[in-house]
Amino acid sequence: MTMDNGLNLGELITNKEYSDQNDQLINLYKHKGKKVLIFVSMHCVRCIELLPEIRTVRLPNTSVIIFSTGNQEDHEQLDDFFQRKMKIVSLTSVQMEQDFSVTTHPFFIVVDEHQQVCNKGTVYTGKDLLELVSANEGEKRKKLFSNLF
Repeated sequence: MTMDNGLNLGELITNKEYSDQNDQLINLYKHKGKKVLIFVSMHCVRCIELLPEIRTVRLPNTSVIIFSTGNQEDHEQLDDFFQRKMKIVSLTSVQMEQDFSVTTHPFFIVVDEHQQVCNKGTVYTGKDLLELVSANEGEKRKKLFSNLF
């Protein structure tokens, strides 16, 4: 997994508003709990191949937000494909770099309930995504148990 992309671990995500595929405003800070931010380019073959994998992954109690370089038509198709279960935000590659330091795709940022980046990486399969999201849970358990003894 590539780690030299995206915001630094422990860094706070941006407190900006974005419009989703339904022109609803989204503020990442208002999405309580864990979030997975997915960055894809509609010109990236690996990103397109990854989308069906994302659809099969179940992430309970986790908001999933896709940031895509696609146009309105692309996002309507993605919305149908994901059965309207995910927020899809249109961002240019330049905006992705400015707001999230993301320069390559596909890329994932996992954000904890305190709006901090707790994991990140380049993922190509659903299994890799689950590992990326669950890796932080193991670290939290280790810290909890080390504080008890």
